[in-house]
Amino acid sequence: MPRRALLRRASLAVVLLVAGMGALAWPTAAESATPCASAEIRVFKREGELDLVCGGKATRTMPATFGASPVGPKEREGDERTPEGTYTIASKTKSDRFHRFLAVSYPNDEDRRRAKEKGIAHLGGGIGIHGVRKDLASPARAWTRFARATGMAGVWGPTDGCVALVNEDVEALYDAVPAGARVTIAASRADAPVR
Repeated sequence: MPRRALLRRASLAVVLLVAGMGALAWPTAAESATPCASAEIRVFKREGELDLVCGGKATRTMPATFGASPVGPKEREGDERTPEGTYTIASKTKSDRFHRFLAVSYPNDEDRRRAKEKGIAHLGGGIGIHGVRKDLASPARAWTRFARATGMAGVWGPTDGCVALVNEDVEALYDAVPAGARVTIAASRADAPVR
């Protein structure tokens, strides 16, 4: 193939890649979420998804990304894993750093039992479901959508173990879910506890 044709194809590939990434980063209109007294959150790490469940029915699925080492449950401080198990929303706050932060009640009794068996003293904490600073919203949106579409969410993520959403989705979740709501985090949909 002549060099000029090869360069043309390479240029076209770069243009399409940039356009595709731009489309992934383009903000979506935030869908309003009605508060739900019986709200529940279900997170699936391998699929890179979070389901908002109201009255036992999934009403919205959102792309999510996780810690830098998402495979397996969080065991200790600094392992950059996202916990797996059943938790609750301990509190909700607004901040410049995370946009919205829904604190997850990690560690739970099962996490503490498992850590004691393994001789782990520092389980870590500060786990939550959150967004990002406004100036990082576009790249975070692109990464989160790309990670979900390619399966990268189950391999690597930019958090230290939290569940990260795009800002529009974390706003909707924040508005819909009360403190005390149940949060189930599973390795995958296939591994999720049957309810």
